[in-house]
Amino acid sequence: MDAIRIVLASIKRADEDFNLISDGDRIALGVSGGKDSMALLYALSLYKRFSKINFEIIPINIDLGFPNYSSKEMEEYCSSLGLELIIADGKTVYEILEEQRKLQNKTLLPCSICSRMKKAIINKKAKELNCNKVSFAHHKSDAIETLFLNELYGGRIATFEPKMFLENEEITFIRPFIYIDEKEIVRLIKEKDIPIFPSNCPNDKKTKREDIKKIILSLNKEFPSSYDNFLTMLENEEQFNVLFLHKENKVNSAGLYYKKINDFCEVFEEFAHLKTPINTSKKSIHFHLFLNDELVGILLLTNKEKDFVIENIWVKEENYFIPFVFKLYWNISKKVNPITFSLKKRKYFKEARRMHFENKNGSYVLSMNPRNLDALLKKENLI
Repeated sequence: MDAIRIVLASIKRADEDFNLISDGDRIALGVSGGKDSMALLYALSLYKRFSKINFEIIPINIDLGFPNYSSKEMEEYCSSLGLELIIADGKTVYEILEEQRKLQNKTLLPCSICSRMKKAIINKKAKELNCNKVSFAHHKSDAIETLFLNELYGGRIATFEPKMFLENEEITFIRPFIYIDEKEIVRLIKEKDIPIFPSNCPNDKKTKREDIKKIILSLNKEFPSSYDNFLTMLENEEQFNVLFLHKENKVNSAGLYYKKINDFCEVFEEFAHLKTPINTSKKSIHFHLFLNDELVGILLLTNKEKDFVIENIWVKEENYFIPFVFKLYWNISKKVNPITFSLKKRKYFKEARRMHFENKNGSYVLSMNPRNLDALLKKENLI
């Protein structure tokens, strides 16, 4: 089967699974000149023609100030697709990276800083062009490599999201190539004679990602099924089973404990006790309080950086409020400090005042240094 048919089918599947593209979208497409972004540029231009979705593509290339930069041939190719390539000015990036490299006494430029700066530049240009979405060409192989990088260097099980709303920028990132194998991109480039332009980044082919790519290729030679199984693992919601999903946080010696809830069926049970709008429920972190195995409390928590808000709370008995809220507060404050807790539910303001929440503009807010908090919790026999 031709590569373009596989690629377009994969884009359609990703679009259906993650709701990536809608009528009226203006999508800023990051075009570096490499095989992935050039293939996405070509494929999305076809997807626009053959899908029933009315959207616009605005290709953007960033001039990062690297030596020998030229966008002329890229502009000509975009023009052949009926698109105008926009050049975003990022000429100071190379100077900043060089300065950081010297300060850190490294041989390579700091990729993480470069990545953040590129995203900031393309977001800014996208907003100037009235785009509501930004698309990158990260593909299935990138997702697997990112999983390995996070596991080996970050101690976490995570890869990038197919679709991510950036609240501060009010723009949505999408990755239409999420289901596409890198080898299909290589085939597409050859079959359709799509031009690619060598990277002029000094770090090209010298990064940790390249090392991970070699490890994955070696694994795939030894275990041929491993490559496809990695992506299956990232999608396998039913079989996701790791330690933190089972963690129970003991509240006191009387049998009270709480745990973070990730299972939708358990979250669904909340509606019997809470009248919470579905959009609030989706944004919240869900905690359930148990007495032995009986559900006796529910707490929905949202946070932005170090500010935490109790959007809704229910406890079977009022005397459960203090141990539930303060043990949760204490556990979070061990990882993030200083923090503030705000309470919106007026029903529990009496208990909140007793535990030193302060009334600020109609909400009760708790902000306490760790020593005072420890003393208070010991007084309440909570630690």
